Amino acid sequence: MNLRQFLRALRARRRLFVVALASVVLVATLASLVMPKSYRATVSVLVDTKDEQSLSEALRPLVLPQERLSYLQTQVDILTSPRVARQVVQALRLTENRAALRALGVRLRNDRRDEDRLVEALLHHFKAETTQSSVIQASFTCADARVAATIANAFGNAYVDTMLELRVAPTRKAATWFEEQLKGLRANLEEAQAKLDAQTKLDAQAKLAQNPDRLPEVMDNAFIQQLKGDVLHGEAKLQELATQYGVNHPVYRRQVSENQSLRAKLQAEMRKVAAGAARSEEEASANPGSHPRVPQWPSVGDPRRTQPLEQVLTRNVESAERTYDTAMQRYVVSQVDSRASQANVAVLNPAVPPLAAFRPNIVLNLALSLVSGIALGGTLVILLETQDRRVRSAEDLLSVSRVPLLGALSDERRRRARLLTGPSATVLRALPKPG
Repeated sequence: MNLRQFLRALRARRRLFVVALASVVLVATLASLVMPKSYRATVSVLVDTKDEQSLSEALRPLVLPQERLSYLQTQVDILTSPRVARQVVQALRLTENRAALRALGVRLRNDRRDEDRLVEALLHHFKAETTQSSVIQASFTCADARVAATIANAFGNAYVDTMLELRVAPTRKAATWFEEQLKGLRANLEEAQAKLDAQTKLDAQAKLAQNPDRLPEVMDNAFIQQLKGDVLHGEAKLQELATQYGVNHPVYRRQVSENQSLRAKLQAEMRKVAAGAARSEEEASANPGSHPRVPQWPSVGDPRRTQPLEQVLTRNVESAERTYDTAMQRYVVSQVDSRASQANVAVLNPAVPPLAAFRPNIVLNLALSLVSGIALGGTLVILLETQDRRVRSAEDLLSVSRVPLLGALSDERRRRARLLTGPSATVLRALPKPG
């Protein structure tokens, strides 16, 4: 069946077509009027990839489109998560709000799973979508316009609170962990510094032991100072005797012996005082409450020692300082981030109660019913024409029979020709007058 044959069949069975079309439109109209109305409220949420209250570089600018889309999709998943919906239920006390329960069509059973049922119902009526921009459009649909707007705004606020909690909670735990670690690192640094100070003091005492006259105990000893004065006086007297008598005179020789005796006595007394000072330092070092012990390192003459002990202890102190400073910086960053008061998301446009119902859409339903009615009427015409084939034109006759066509009688009325009431004036003037 071609288009002309279909149009002829449609004209012949136009009553059936009109009845089918009118029936579909009428059913769609009645269904739209009887169907319960539902309202959709939409809240706009702005997502920023930068964080103004963070010292870390965790939220770097997202340059690649794939990164941006992935980040926004993650935010949509968080917004539509049961955690956010549960916060909405708790914030609005939906288990006690009868108007909201009627709008959502939820019946509570007064058991422990009532909150879970409300969470599932909210997620079923909630929808969030995003485009190429940084704005997420979140909408909630229910039978009450005010309830829809209230729940949509509650979703936006709960999402902002959840993002702030997800940001602050890990940094707070990290700050607590770094604080515990800093105690041990500070103890290690103090221990390394104490070892270095003790070794430096021992090295200084060893140098002073080689030159005991520089020891504070020696310099403060009155007897040693008297001996030093006697030695100086003997040296001056020896120079005087050398000038007066010469170096071979017995008086000069006797003075030399006295000077040597004084020097030996001075050295013996200085060593005695230095030994007493060293003994006191060892007793102080042996007391654990007074000063930390220095570890037993290889001695200076030991071939296993490849570098001075003081350099090793200095490097230990520097390493402990670097570790402590790094941990302190991380602790400060975590401490600042854990005190943040705002997240990188915000409600851009709050939801307002819609004036018109989202469903049913009467105009759309009528348009769809027209299309469906036309399709149904055309299908019925084709089916009836296939079962009850009739000849309505010469083309139909030729399609069913091979007999030559001699002629066709048209059922169309011919146009009536206008009758001449009389000859025109020009014709009358053109005819010659008789005799």
